[in-house]
Amino acid sequence: MIYTKYFAGILNEHGSLNLNSDQWRRVMNIVYLEGSIHSLRSILDPKNPYKFDTVIFKYQKRLTDLTGNQNPENLIKEMYILSEN
Repeated sequence: MIYTKYFAGILNEHGSLNLNSDQWRRVMNIVYLEGSIHSLRSILDPKNPYKFDTVIFKYQKRLTDLTGNQNPENLIKEMYILSEN
C-alpha cells in the first residue's frame, strides 16, 4: 500500500491535495484498489491459496494502469501537472 501511505503522509503534512476532479478520482481509485488487494490477500485460506488470484490480478493491472508503476513522488508530481492544465 505504498501509494496510500504516501498520499496519507502528504495529507497529514500539507492538508488537502490541490488536484482537479479527474486526478482526485484517480487518487481515490488507487487507494481503493490498494485496499482491496490488501484485504483479499489477508483473507486467503491456506487450503485454497489461489482463490482470489484472478481478482487480485485484475486489480493489480488496473492499479498499474492508474500509476504507470511510478514511484509515489513522481506520480503525485504528474497529478499536479495534469491538474494545472
